[in-house]
Amino acid sequence: MANGNGLPREDRLDRMEAQAAIADLVHEYARLIRRDQSDEVSALFTQDASFETRDGHPDKQESSVRSRMEGRDRIHDFMIQGKGRPHPVPLIHNLMIEVEGDSATGNCVMEGTIYGTEHKVYGEYRDSFSRVDGRWLFASRSFTMFTAGSSL
Repeated sequence: MANGNGLPREDRLDRMEAQAAIADLVHEYARLIRRDQSDEVSALFTQDASFETRDGHPDKQESSVRSRMEGRDRIHDFMIQGKGRPHPVPLIHNLMIEVEGDSATGNCVMEGTIYGTEHKVYGEYRDSFSRVDGRWLFASRSFTMFTAGSSL
């Protein structure tokens, strides 16, 4: 039976379960970063995923690419470079997720203090997700650091 948005109950349930699983994925990423477990982060990505960092502004589409990694192995190599060094304590805000079958997109705002320093970082993640063998993973993750508001 469909409700006002026209989706059958099974589809609504699948969408809600997907949104909850994706939210858990986003928060697990933040937890691993916070706990300096960067060597485990790449397991949250599909084999052919990409990860990009950018400099930009919160209300403009333009940004400049700082770095881009293609593939889970490259993402792993990039993430472990910072292990044991000062790292952010990410706080995730305004997480929005749109699900379409076995794919989804999302974005959220991150603010964080670099633990042990006075530095702060602010920015936005734009993500795409894929359901692989029943598990949601990052297919791409792009972080735009709001350069004027960050102290890095």
